[in-house]
Amino acid sequence: MSCFSGKKKTPEEEAQSKKNKEIEAALKEDKKQSNHKLKLLLLGTGDAGKSTFAKQMKVIHQDGFNRQELEKFVEILRENCVTGIQKLIESCKKWDIEIPKKNKAHTDIIERVQGEDVKLNDEVADAIEALWQTDAIQQAMKRSNEIQLPGGESGTIYYVQHCRRFAKKDYLPTQDDVIRAKLRTTGIIETVFTVGTTEFTMVDVGGQRSERRKWLNCFAGIAAVIYLVALNEYDMVLEEDNKTNRMEESLKLFQKLTGAEWFQNTSFILFLNKSDLFKEKIGRKPLSEFFEDYDSFVGGLEEGAKLDDFEKGCEYIKWQYVEAFNGDRLYPFVTCAIDTENCDRVFESVRDTVITHALTQSGL
Repeated sequence: MSCFSGKKKTPEEEAQSKKNKEIEAALKEDKKQSNHKLKLLLLGTGDAGKSTFAKQMKVIHQDGFNRQELEKFVEILRENCVTGIQKLIESCKKWDIEIPKKNKAHTDIIERVQGEDVKLNDEVADAIEALWQTDAIQQAMKRSNEIQLPGGESGTIYYVQHCRRFAKKDYLPTQDDVIRAKLRTTGIIETVFTVGTTEFTMVDVGGQRSERRKWLNCFAGIAAVIYLVALNEYDMVLEEDNKTNRMEESLKLFQKLTGAEWFQNTSFILFLNKSDLFKEKIGRKPLSEFFEDYDSFVGGLEEGAKLDDFEKGCEYIKWQYVEAFNGDRLYPFVTCAIDTENCDRVFESVRDTVITHALTQSGL
């Protein structure tokens, strides 16, 4: 009985074989490690809340903003405050809403600070508080959906309520102030944070039309797209042209993005954001006034009778985006980006979804 063995390897072949195994092991480890680093892309139209959500991730997972970072928001918040009241004064003039003559000195102070470096001091804060109490400014606020206010209606209310604090010479913003600060995103901003063993890079790009051409630079290596929609913008128009309905613009953009070749195998996370503002507004301005098919949609809901107006509204808007979706996987969530606890809970669900899909894609 014979026994045949293969040709014995030369020392060089043995060395090469060992090297190949080391390379294979290293590649396997690299693949494993790469699945502990995930890139998330925040997309949506302007003012949907992308930057606010990114700031929340910094607060939750990076211990928030340090003193140096907080100081950078001092003038931003002061300017937000003054700009809001300036836009309300302009709207009063445009709509022939008369501001009381006794408040002319206050109006003059606000108009005088336009273009100046010092946006807010005690004198300006006095003027803001006095004007805020007038019926004229409150009438304009009732039409806030027609005004491009920094931070929207809720932001303006917040800035005015805190204008006295903002005006102090030694003012240092709180974490909540920073969350509510409105600064138009230009370029690309990355927030890197670790949850468990996974490192996330959250990429925030400007949502205005002029910023969208930069999005292509961010599409490579994306684990998931988080698309934000501002629920309360169903009665508002774009800042860019002052005529296009914001939600219509968002739906068209969503449909276009989800059908793009870059995202064929990408999960989409849909954040129906600003739920707090939507809940307050829908009682005053029913969706049926803006969408012809709203009543028929609600009438067809199995649980329709048990839902309140807010829940029905969320279901309707979610349905619109589901219908517009051209991809494979869509995970919708109702969110409030200024609510830290809500953002924390929602991101836990998002994290599990994204990690599971990333591991499946890698065959691990």
